[in-house]
Amino acid sequence: MRSRSMGAREARIGRGLRAAGLCCALACVVALGGRVAAQSGYVPKQVHLVTDNGKLFASNVKLNRFDELKLDAQERVLDQQVGAAVAVVITNQRIVAYGVLSGWRSIDRMPSEQVESITAEDYAGVIVTSSRLLNFNGETGVWAAQKRAVAR
Repeated sequence: MRSRSMGAREARIGRGLRAAGLCCALACVVALGGRVAAQSGYVPKQVHLVTDNGKLFASNVKLNRFDELKLDAQERVLDQQVGAAVAVVITNQRIVAYGVLSGWRSIDRMPSEQVESITAEDYAGVIVTSSRLLNFNGETGVWAAQKRAVAR
């Protein structure tokens, strides 16, 4: 009789170990799946630009808020681009970027500087001007600049 109860107990233990093994395997698949999704480069849409009564707002879906871009009295928006988690706004006085994790950050335009191109993708904003190459990291809120060689 004792051997039957021992066999039943061993069977229960075996089922428990198999279940635990399956749970561990499932957890690994989920963890790796999240890692693969992150490595695939997909960033969900988290930022939109909204104009309301002449005011410009960044709609931050990730943090569930609106952040206004404060413009000076004579300042006007000339161009804008929006990526998944970053927005770039060109005004007649400055270049402004919004990062979903960093908020609004601006740099002054140089005298006679002409904007040649604007790109906003994922967390990155890239601006090419007649005198500089600029990039903005929407996660850290940091600008980087590189002077362009003068064409001869």
